[in-house]
Amino acid sequence: MAVTAPDPAHLRKIKAMAFPKWMRELDRFLALKSEIFLHGNIYDCFFFPINYASAKSEAELQFVNVPDIKSVLRMYLQAEGYMVCYYDLLDGFEVTGKNDEEVLLSLLRGLPPTARKAFTGIKSLQDAAQLPDALSLLRALVANTQTPIAGIVNNASRFASQPNELDNDERRHFLKVIRAAQEARVFYQKEQKRNLLIFLCDKLSDIPSWVLIENPLSKGIEVQKPSKEDRGRFFDTQRSEFFQGGGPVDSPKLRGTFIDLTDGFSSRELANLLTISEREELPASRIDVIIDLYRYGEREKFWEKLDLERVKDAETKLRKRVLGQDAAITKSIDIIRRASLGLHAIDQKKANRPKGVLFFAGPTGTGKTELAKSLAELIFNDEDAIMRFDMSEYNDSNSDVKLIGSPPGYVGYAEGGQLTRRVRAKPFSIILFDEIEKAHSIVFDKFLQILDDGRLTDGKGDTAYFGEALIIFTSNLGAFKEDENGEVVANFKWGDKNEEVVRKVMLAIRNFFTMKLNRPEILNRFGDSFVVFNYIERPVDRLILQKALDTIRTNLAEQKHWQFHFDEKFVETFRTHYLTNDVLEMGGRGINNRVETYVKNAMANFLFSVSAPERRSFEVYCDDKSCDECKRPRIAFRLR
Repeated sequence: MAVTAPDPAHLRKIKAMAFPKWMRELDRFLALKSEIFLHGNIYDCFFFPINYASAKSEAELQFVNVPDIKSVLRMYLQAEGYMVCYYDLLDGFEVTGKNDEEVLLSLLRGLPPTARKAFTGIKSLQDAAQLPDALSLLRALVANTQTPIAGIVNNASRFASQPNELDNDERRHFLKVIRAAQEARVFYQKEQKRNLLIFLCDKLSDIPSWVLIENPLSKGIEVQKPSKEDRGRFFDTQRSEFFQGGGPVDSPKLRGTFIDLTDGFSSRELANLLTISEREELPASRIDVIIDLYRYGEREKFWEKLDLERVKDAETKLRKRVLGQDAAITKSIDIIRRASLGLHAIDQKKANRPKGVLFFAGPTGTGKTELAKSLAELIFNDEDAIMRFDMSEYNDSNSDVKLIGSPPGYVGYAEGGQLTRRVRAKPFSIILFDEIEKAHSIVFDKFLQILDDGRLTDGKGDTAYFGEALIIFTSNLGAFKEDENGEVVANFKWGDKNEEVVRKVMLAIRNFFTMKLNRPEILNRFGDSFVVFNYIERPVDRLILQKALDTIRTNLAEQKHWQFHFDEKFVETFRTHYLTNDVLEMGGRGINNRVETYVKNAMANFLFSVSAPERRSFEVYCDDKSCDECKRPRIAFRLR
């Protein structure tokens, strides 16, 4: 019984439904180009509809997991009527059918005498396994006029070490590539067909630009990771492969959740979810847990296990540690509570974004870094659990490489990225990017990816996920400005109204992102996460001073077994004479610096002047009769 050829219009419709974007593009240019350069996600596996040429509808399509792009291309090209040969630098030539090699060799023998002369000694394809011979042979095969030939050439990125600095041999390789495209023959049948070569390369930039530019016979096509449509198709065709149980898996809501949570996944990663589902006996209805296991190795959700009582009392505890910043504390706790209840992404399509984002700005020394440490202690019981990145160390054009690691072949590749390595090791974390305005502009591309997609891929191709992290940025933007003479001066001072400080800081932030960086989209990603810290006002300075002195007293008692005493009179005298307005402009850091300089230094001098037994108990006081050059009461100590 004769097989009816598929209707071309129907076949195009089936391909549009079944093929990923890169295959649709390849199919479109099959009759138009002699050489295709596939680049990007070429090392993935692929879900391919093996019966697309005969399927009458989308429901009849049968998808199989094809392990590599070579096999996908071979299956597709053979279905399109091509004889396919495959070549790579390591293994040489490979053909599929039993008689395919003989057919190809007979095509060489059928070439004109001048072209056939170069291949008279070839008795098998492996006789031309070296790259120069292989390119010559492929050039000859695509010039034949008897049989449509498609050659798949792997490792094209390895044809030259420096694509734009070629030696003579390398230049000849690519000249053969260009000549092959020019000599490839066209077959005029019901649908036009061209002999063609398909080159697989990591990046299109691995191919010299002069091979591609202004060459109407070549085309670069990016092989992308599965799109939203591809992931939906995967779920539709593979949902029966998940562990069975746990309710229906054909609901649109579950399908939508799967599509959203797998954004950025490769086909191989999608297939891994099936394996995890079976091993852990988790049905598709628990896809969020399956994906967490794949990303983080954790079955339980860390944030949702937080002690709700601790979170409930967190505001009171933080206000005892970070003084005078009630608004910042309230906003931070709101985010923690939202994350602990799983509400951080309840209204978003992208559930991969960080648990929360905070942007701390305002005058120096007001508690921005201190609040970040306090949050780490609240959540992890350890303030050192915070991952801190000083962005002044990322201010050159290679800073993005420091964060995500060097690409293959470059120095430092094996070490990985400073950020991606740490996040993969500890995905449940608080990440602090300190003074981000000092970072190079190229780093902000990575920030955008973290905020928008919740992931970064390092130089090794491994992905770090930020969906379980709390991200905190700090900045001193707005603290200074240039005057009419071009000199840097303070933009505001201690004593200015908080509303005016907030206005100037937010204006400086907007100008930085929109005018200096020209990246308003990054500003938009921060949303309403900006928190402007206030100056340390009176009487908050008294609380900070008292806290600093109490810390000294506690540590001396615990570490040295010494008793350090001070009274209210000393605290008030020190405030009046040492904590002046210019000191408060430096915030809590300015207060601590004064304690360091005048109290701790005087204490050290006093303790050196007395014997060890006498150090067990002493007190600090202000000597009203003895003043220094600044006419301030002198800080003194005496035994008790």
